[in-house]
Amino acid sequence: MIIILLRWLFVIAVAIGAGYYAWDFGTELARKEVRVLQTELAQATAESTQLRTDITGLETALREERGLVAQWRDRYEAEVPTAEDAALLRAIQDRVGNGVSRERLAEVIRLAQERDVCEPLPETRRFVVQNPVYSGANDTVSIADAAIIVTAIGESQINAGGRPEAWFDPAKPVTVYFTRPGGETTSTVGVLPLHHAVVVGDREFRFSIIAGNRSFAEIAGRTCVYP
Repeated sequence: MIIILLRWLFVIAVAIGAGYYAWDFGTELARKEVRVLQTELAQATAESTQLRTDITGLETALREERGLVAQWRDRYEAEVPTAEDAALLRAIQDRVGNGVSRERLAEVIRLAQERDVCEPLPETRRFVVQNPVYSGANDTVSIADAAIIVTAIGESQINAGGRPEAWFDPAKPVTVYFTRPGGETTSTVGVLPLHHAVVVGDREFRFSIIAGNRSFAEIAGRTCVYP
C-alpha cells in the first residue's frame, strides 16, 4: 500500500515538474516573441517616421517646384510677346531694316490714334495705262500739287486677229507706280481694282485705282492725317 502511494506521489511530482518546465519554457518563448515583435514594431515605427519625413520633404519640394513653375509661367506671360505683339515687333524691325529711324517709329506710335481723320480727294482723275504698243500723252497724273506722280503699265489687248491693240487689257495684271518728289517710288501689282497708300509728310494718301474707258484707268482716294 505504501509502495503504491509512493508511486502515485512520484507520478504526481513528475507531472508537476513537467508542467512547470512546460510553463516556464512557454513563458520564455512568449517573452522572446514579444521582444521580437517589439523590435519589429520599433523598426516599423522608425520606418514610418522616416517615411513621413520623406513625404513631408517631397511635399515641400513639390510646393517649391509648383512655385517655380508659377514664377516662370508669369515671367513667360510677361516677357514673351503674343502672336499679335510678335507681328507688330516684326513690322517695326522690318521698318528699321529699311532705314526708318527708331525715333521716327516711336513718334509715329505715340501719335497713332484709333480712328482715322480723313477727307476725300477733290476729284477722280484718269490716265492712260501704258502698254507695249502705246506709251505717250496722258499716261501720268499728279496728285496733291505734284506731291505724287502716278503711272501704270499693263499688257496690250489682243484683238480677234491675234494682234496687240494700243490699249491695255483690264483683265490682266497692271503695275501702278507712285513716285514722290525725291524720286522714291512704290508700286502695287494686280488686276484692277487695286489699292495703295503713300505717305507724304504728315499726310497719308489712300488710293483706289479702277479700270476706266478704253486705254484709261481712274484713280480716286482719301487723304488722312498721318499717323
